[in-house]
Amino acid sequence: MDLTYRVFCFVAVYIMKDSALTVVHSNDLVEAAYTLSIDEMRLIGLAATKVDSRKENPGEIKISPREFAQAFNLNPDFVHANLKKAVKSIMRKPIVMSEGGKTEEYAWLTKNSYHVDSREGAAVTLKFSPEITPYLFDLKERFTIISFDNLTKLNTRFSFRLYQWLIKAKNLNSRKNNTETCVELDIEWMKKQSGLSGKYERWGDFKEYVLTPAVEKINNNTDLSVLWEPKRTGRSYRKVNFRYVIDEKRHFSKPQRPRLKRRPQVQAGSSEEGYWMRENLKRLMDYESASLKFNKQFNFTISDLKRVVEYTAKTGHPSAKRYQELLATRCRKNKRL
Repeated sequence: MDLTYRVFCFVAVYIMKDSALTVVHSNDLVEAAYTLSIDEMRLIGLAATKVDSRKENPGEIKISPREFAQAFNLNPDFVHANLKKAVKSIMRKPIVMSEGGKTEEYAWLTKNSYHVDSREGAAVTLKFSPEITPYLFDLKERFTIISFDNLTKLNTRFSFRLYQWLIKAKNLNSRKNNTETCVELDIEWMKKQSGLSGKYERWGDFKEYVLTPAVEKINNNTDLSVLWEPKRTGRSYRKVNFRYVIDEKRHFSKPQRPRLKRRPQVQAGSSEEGYWMRENLKRLMDYESASLKFNKQFNFTISDLKRVVEYTAKTGHPSAKRYQELLATRCRKNKRL
């Protein structure tokens, strides 16, 4: 394949397939390095949904704060400022492509603006750079198809990128459902590609604040069920081995983590507090039961497990000891890692 075509054939385009919106990334973009924030990633993605790969580039693309909020299930009252900031900062954050010792940078956009129309309200307008636009419409090979619905449920840039890498590896290894995929990713490579170079230098910090939350978010909100294990080189952890399965037909029925009730303004130890704890405990245990039917290897997040331990202990639930032992085991394992 022509090198110029292969390098530039990397911008995300979105297509309708079987009535479900999907994201088609060239593999070059999946592997590229960029430091976009989660709002900037979302903005680029939503703008690409307005590009029809069968037609010419529409040029300027307009997105309203309400449209952005609805697409990603955000509170529209807090979207305006973030959207305005995102469209401006994208101009200063290039895509970085490295191959054969050569590194090149490409701009996402050549134009952006944020304006308020008296009839249509506020909106951002952006235009993809000319180097990119010729390759938005003809992705014929080396691409990865991703469910847009799953991406909208990821709220950190690392979970967003990790999900992309795992789906790409899955597509390259097997097209069949219910088959396990294994892929080993270099820790420094993951940090570089997601804009985290020089941060979370200690393995424990990267594990606690970046990797574990991302995997938990993916497990709880997408069609992937992921297990991971760090790999040592000498005395340091250098790579992470991921094992995971995907089931396109079942992911829509995957149990969703319930919204818990806020703690009422009541006295500690009161009957009202007990009612609140029992209600939240029931929601979490029902979620656990449904999730175990979907995935026998399901685990609560550490934060939810701590909640369950607190609720069972203070309400005298018969499962209190079991959850306390489970939390202690999880904490010991995390400390060893």
